[in-house]
Amino acid sequence: MSLEIPEDLANLEANGGIYAVWMLLQHLGIDAEIQQLIGVCGHDAEYGSTTIGLAVGLKKFGFNVQFYTEEDPDMQEQEKLSYVQAKELNLPVLAAIEYSDIQKAFEQNKFVIVYYDTLEGLGNHSLVYDINESEICFFDSFDVMSKEVFEEQRKVDGICRQVIIVDANHI
Repeated sequence: MSLEIPEDLANLEANGGIYAVWMLLQHLGIDAEIQQLIGVCGHDAEYGSTTIGLAVGLKKFGFNVQFYTEEDPDMQEQEKLSYVQAKELNLPVLAAIEYSDIQKAFEQNKFVIVYYDTLEGLGNHSLVYDINESEICFFDSFDVMSKEVFEEQRKVDGICRQVIIVDANHI
C-alpha cells in the first residue's frame, strides 16, 4: 500500500498516535482531516496524544473500541478529561493485556494500537502491521521487533502497557 502522508501530519510534533489512527482510517478507506483527528483524539502540541484520547477519538468515529491499561499513577490533565469522555461514551477501561492477547486480537482481524517505549527512549503509539509468537511489526516503521524486546519496552516507567483494540467489522 502506497500512501502519501499529509503535510499536516508529517509536520505535527509528537504525531505517532495521530499517525496510528490516520493509518487505521486509511486502511478502511475513511478520509479524515488531520485537524479533525487532533480535535477528537485530544492531541496536545507539547505532549502528543494519550492512549485513552486515541481510544475516545476512535469511539467518536463510531468504532467498537476496547481500551486496556495498567493503573496510571501520573495522569496528565488531558488524560483525565479523556477518561471522563470515555465514561460518557460507554468506552470500557479494562485491565492491561499480554502479548498473546494482542496477537489473538490481530489474528481475529482487529486493529491494534499499542503504546510502548521506542529503543530511542520515546513513548510511541503504533498500529500493529503484523505479529506472531516471536515478533511484532508496526505500520510506522516495518522494522521487526522481537517479542522479548517489545515486552521490555512495554515495562518502561510511564508506559502502563496500554493497548487499543478496534473491531472495524462492528461499527
